[in-house]
Amino acid sequence: MSKVPVTGSEKKQQDPGWTDAIKAHVPVISTLMNYKATDAIGDSIAGFTVGLTMLPQSIAYAALAELNPQVGVNSTFAGVFVYMMFGSIREIFIGPSSLMALFTAEFTRDLTDDHALLLTFLAGIVEILISILHLGFMVELISSPAFSGFSSATALIIIVAQLKSILGIKYRARNFFDNFFKLYEMAPQIRPADTVVGIAGCFLLLLLRSLKDVRCSEKGEESKKSTLTKVFWFISVSKNAIIVVLFTMLSYYFATSHGSAPFLLSGQMKSGIPSLTLPPFSTTMHNKTIGFTEMVEDLGTGIIIIPIVTVLINLSIANAYASVTSLGPTHEIFVVGLCNIANSCFGAMPTSGAYTRSGVGSSSGVRTPLANFFTGVTVLLGIYFLSPFFQYIPRPILAAVLIVACMFLVEVHLVSLFWKTNKMDLFTFLVTFSFCLVVGVEKGLLIGVACDICRLIYLWARPDLVIDIQDDATHSYILVTPKLGFFFPAVDHVCSTVNEVALSHDLRRPVIFDCVNFKSIDYTAARGLFQLAEDFQKRGQDLIFINVHRKVERFGLKMNKHLKICRDKTEVMEKLLGGASKVSELDLKEIDEKILHNAENDKTKEEEFLLSRNN
Repeated sequence: MSKVPVTGSEKKQQDPGWTDAIKAHVPVISTLMNYKATDAIGDSIAGFTVGLTMLPQSIAYAALAELNPQVGVNSTFAGVFVYMMFGSIREIFIGPSSLMALFTAEFTRDLTDDHALLLTFLAGIVEILISILHLGFMVELISSPAFSGFSSATALIIIVAQLKSILGIKYRARNFFDNFFKLYEMAPQIRPADTVVGIAGCFLLLLLRSLKDVRCSEKGEESKKSTLTKVFWFISVSKNAIIVVLFTMLSYYFATSHGSAPFLLSGQMKSGIPSLTLPPFSTTMHNKTIGFTEMVEDLGTGIIIIPIVTVLINLSIANAYASVTSLGPTHEIFVVGLCNIANSCFGAMPTSGAYTRSGVGSSSGVRTPLANFFTGVTVLLGIYFLSPFFQYIPRPILAAVLIVACMFLVEVHLVSLFWKTNKMDLFTFLVTFSFCLVVGVEKGLLIGVACDICRLIYLWARPDLVIDIQDDATHSYILVTPKLGFFFPAVDHVCSTVNEVALSHDLRRPVIFDCVNFKSIDYTAARGLFQLAEDFQKRGQDLIFINVHRKVERFGLKMNKHLKICRDKTEVMEKLLGGASKVSELDLKEIDEKILHNAENDKTKEEEFLLSRNN
């Protein structure tokens, strides 16, 4: 047969070549090729709005992580530019987040800021390894109830931890409940000015947040109402920047006119954009030089847990804002690893996506991942021109920003929902939530994962069996259909249940075991089926397997002399009658009658079997 010649253009279409491969891994190229003016408008508005939100929050997250505020600011720009080029989900904006800050504080407590910077670099390396080795499936072991319990507990921990800044006192709590004991001990040192500023900040933030729900219902021109609604919305999403600027101006006034502000401030920060440098592979602590190996040992399991939580956050956002442009979880994990490596070269803490930023971006009309470019530009302009004034930001206001943001992350409504829908989900939620508060967020999350794994094991160890007793004028058999696959945890349960059902009915009645849900089988499960078939053979009762998958057959089921396998019900009838030809559906009634007739000739089998059991 002659070959059809392939032209150069056809060969090019069949083989995409390196250009298409680059486009697939660098989505910004395809985005720019199809970029429109409407996309630029939507992305610029969303990017600018997210930038206004990110900058003040970054300083608050640094305080939560117990790091220098400069570290928080340094975490805001490198990641967004990297994600702009390689990311594929338009709603994700890489930067510091409450979860990352809390975990950073957990694993770098009593360590140096250099440990946090190295943790960012190592987290990026681990995330890239997770992507290359396709280990992202591990995150799927964390169910939504477990993650909701974890995130709700984390939000509550952050709220309680910020009370000290609201009240103007300083202490270090060992755990969630220790905060309350420390608050009681430090009550005489509460600063009234800080308390007033903190409470006022919370109240104003909540007030501005409510503006997004205001709708102009009065009669008038639609254009005016629409414009006013948009103004309210913009004020609402920019509430953090507005409140921080207002109170920073107030503290600046006190500092310049009276020498100092009556409330605590964030502290000194370097002016200008940080320079590019390698992450620290050694540091000095307690007048002692600590090498790379010792720093890694100090960070402990944080090198693994923080990347896993980062992947979990980003994939959760990706699922919540699924878009057709997404290149898949493996690509996204790789990109967030690149973002953290890039951030570590500018002195940043571990970063990830954040639900708050994604929500702001989505509601702002983001069109493509290029919105990250506008976010980065906004942040860099803010750092360049406003960094000298960051030192005047009141600490109570930063605490108020975190408290208001976390108030709406405690998903109390899920308790009622899980109670009505699935109480096992409620159990997982409450267990994860409780243990995160008692033993810490990292251990609590692991306990929640353990609960989910135990649930999965139980489902596979105790699969539901559908028992269908056919006993009428035309049919007389027992149909057993497991709802799940069949693996070693379920051997005893399935085999004992089938035996009990068979013995509780007439032993002359054949049992048909439907394997329609068995896509694979392990050695222990196969041995269990062999033993089950032998039990039936010993007492002279028929056990027939139908709808057996090819993989199961290849495992060797047909090699067992006691095992009877049929394709469907028609072949079952042939097997019971010993016929050689295929029986049509019209003959089933006659076949069933013959089965009953043959079974009557073996009435003594049941009595003999029961007698042997009693002996």
